[in-house]
Amino acid sequence: MVRVTLEGLVKRFGPVAALDGASLELRPGELAYVLGPKGAGKTTLAHAIAGLVTLDDGEIFLNERVVHKLPPAARKVGVVFQGDALWPRLTVAQNVGFPLKVQRVGRARRKERVGELLSLLRIDSLADEKPARLTVIQRQRAALARALAASPELLILDEPLQGLDARQHDEIRDEIVRLHGEIEITTLVLSGDAREALSVGTRVAVLDLGRIVQAGAPQEIYNRPTDAFVARLLGPTNLLQAQVEGPAQRGEVVVRTPFGRLIGHTATEQLPVGTPVTVAIRPEALALGPVAPGSNRFSATVERLLFLGETRQIHLRGPGDWPVIALALQSQSQGLREGQTVTLSVPPEFVVVLSGKYAATK
Repeated sequence: MVRVTLEGLVKRFGPVAALDGASLELRPGELAYVLGPKGAGKTTLAHAIAGLVTLDDGEIFLNERVVHKLPPAARKVGVVFQGDALWPRLTVAQNVGFPLKVQRVGRARRKERVGELLSLLRIDSLADEKPARLTVIQRQRAALARALAASPELLILDEPLQGLDARQHDEIRDEIVRLHGEIEITTLVLSGDAREALSVGTRVAVLDLGRIVQAGAPQEIYNRPTDAFVARLLGPTNLLQAQVEGPAQRGEVVVRTPFGRLIGHTATEQLPVGTPVTVAIRPEALALGPVAPGSNRFSATVERLLFLGETRQIHLRGPGDWPVIALALQSQSQGLREGQTVTLSVPPEFVVVLSGKYAATK
């Protein structure tokens, strides 16, 4: 299995830098996600790695092999593009076998390899069908088989779940996990879906304006975002303007917020007293009821209750008329009523202090 190293990738389209120094390393056999909003540069990154666009700067390595100056066919990279891009006049078997035909693989071996992949993707009964007669799921499976035909060292999936309904989404997501486990190939998935990336990826990298701004294990970047952009991209979060009051014990920092004095954690080693910062608190980190020893606490008034099935989203107004959202299990929030004043608490490890002032609004 291959290690992938991207060093300072730059790609400009006129005055716009779609990639602006993007750097990332994928460990051998990893199922990694690059997560970013529309326009972040995800598709350009996929095209750059596959050799479909020429870089203005930067280097790409597969293990020790330098590939950024090689033609696409020589890179050993398989790609499934958005919308699957199957050739409509070819059958499923012909689509899957096309990369092997380009490589001039013999007819017998080509037929054997196509059969293996159609069986692996569970579409062997569709070998003679045209793409127009396939379901969305079947087309995705055929596109995956074609990307794997030439035995690539790296598999790239560009927004593979985009536009799918909930059932299709889950089926293709599970298929990606199954395939990754069976064929043991380094895989890079590009996505705008934070839930997908956090639940499936062994590692997640966040892309913003052509740069990788944070990368790490899913739990790490979710619980310890480096800035407000990452915090919001990965899920609902309460963002508060704050100011550093001083250090606390065990690497903690004391900050003054609209909710009063809070103790939190920061990835920045030195934050001088008076430094403007942003505090991020996930809704599920806020607890109602009994306060655990050492937790931060403040009062808030319930404004609205939103039923979500197994959980309830609670919209409140905290000190200074500042909005706050909490998330609680139904069993822990059945007695809540609009207009009720409650005490919220949050342990210091879930109060994330971020460098820089975030322009939050009430």
